[in-house]
Amino acid sequence: QPRSTAAAENEMILDELEENENPTSETITRGLKRKKVEISSRTVQRRLKEAGYQFSASLSKPLLTTIHKKRHLKWALSMQNQNWDQIVFSDESTIRLGPVKRRQWQLKGFRKVFRTIKYPGKVNVWDCFAPRGFGQILCFSPNLTSKFLCKQIYTKALRH
Repeated sequence: QPRSTAAAENEMILDELEENENPTSETITRGLKRKKVEISSRTVQRRLKEAGYQFSASLSKPLLTTIHKKRHLKWALSMQNQNWDQIVFSDESTIRLGPVKRRQWQLKGFRKVFRTIKYPGKVNVWDCFAPRGFGQILCFSPNLTSKFLCKQIYTKALRH
């Protein structure tokens, strides 16, 4: 089957890849469409692979190692006879307001550098629950420290 793209169109695909902040085959296809070039996203994927690119995510590492899992199991087994009616469970989460790393087309053997804001905005959320019910959801922006946790969160959320 004859190729659906010429050398000039293949070059346009690579140019669009370099111009795009978070390139995917769909965003490249849309960029080419604005330039009046009709190429399917599947063809864009094939041309990028031929040019030595791969669609990959940034490096990641599992949160729990085998040692962590063994320690958690040991702790859980030791706590089976605990009186859980006297325990308050709490959790916090941070919502980042800056960009999130995504999968991108990158040359094999190379990692793209993601431009990030050094200290992006964030919102922290904290809540708790116990056998009597749920606590009060608290939102805050400072970093969570033991001092902040005791003075600001525990005194507000655990009053009753």
